Formats: sequence, structure tokens, C-alpha cells
Amino acid sequence: MTTASIVGLILLGILVGALIPVLYQAAQTLKSARRQIDALGPRVEQALKEITDATERVNRLATTVEEQAERLRPVVDSVVGIGHTLGQVRKSVHRFSSVAGAVGPALFAGFSAFMAHRRARSAKAAATKEDTEDELDRNLSNEPSGSEPPETRAVVAEDHYDH
Repeated sequence: MTTASIVGLILLGILVGALIPVLYQAAQTLKSARRQIDALGPRVEQALKEITDATERVNRLATTVEEQAERLRPVVDSVVGIGHTLGQVRKSVHRFSSVAGAVGPALFAGFSAFMAHRRARSAKAAATKEDTEDELDRNLSNEPSGSEPPETRAVVAEDHYDH
């Protein structure tokens, strides 16, 4: 045997000596992992079964929600239509309020002028009536006694209603 063979055998021995503990540790790790997997297997099966059940329930709920949504679609469409109508009403009210804000003061001024003219005309009529009554009183006081005042009431046919 030569020196190279001896060095090779020594290196092979060191390599085998270092590899054996590593291989032994790897075997122990694999056994431990196997025990963990075997212990977790039923728990994983149970978790997968629960996940499957939950998924089925979610699918049933989704189907029910879709059916109910189809039933509610006309109601939602009506509500959307009402919303659009209310939006149009709001726009119309806004336009009306703008117009009323612009025209309102003029209308109020016109109404105030009308009322003032009416009050003035009523006051003038009252004054004319007082003058007429005063003149009538003067004429009556100038008439000779025994004469009767003329009939000032209008003759109206009487209506008879049976109640």
C-alpha cells in the first residue's frame, strides 16, 4: 500500500465517520416527521372536512342570495327610478326657487301696490259715502213735514227653499 492509498483510506474513514451521524440524524428527523404526519393526519382530515362543509354552506348561501337578489331586482329598480324622479324634482324645485327668487320681489311689490290702491279706493268710497249721507241728511232736513223719504231699498223677489 502506498501512501496515497493510506491517505485515501483515512479520508474515506473521516468521511464515513462524519456521514454516519448526519445520516443517523436525518433518519431520526424523518422518523419524527413521520410520527408528526401520522398524528396530524386525522386532524388534517377533520379540518378538510370542516372546510368542505363550510364551503358547501357558503355556496348554498350564495345561491340563496342570488335567488333573493333576483326577486328583489324589481324593487331595487323601482327604488332607483324613484331616486331619479326625486333628483328631477329637486332640480325642478331648484329652478323654481331661482325663478321665484328673481320674480318674487317684483310680485310682492305689485301685490303691495295693488293692496295700497285698493285701500285708497276704499277710503275714497267711504269718504264719498259719508258725503252722500251728509247731503241726504241735509236734504231730508229741508223737506216739509209729513212727506216720506223715498224707498232706497231694492226690491228683490224672495226665494223660498225647503230645507
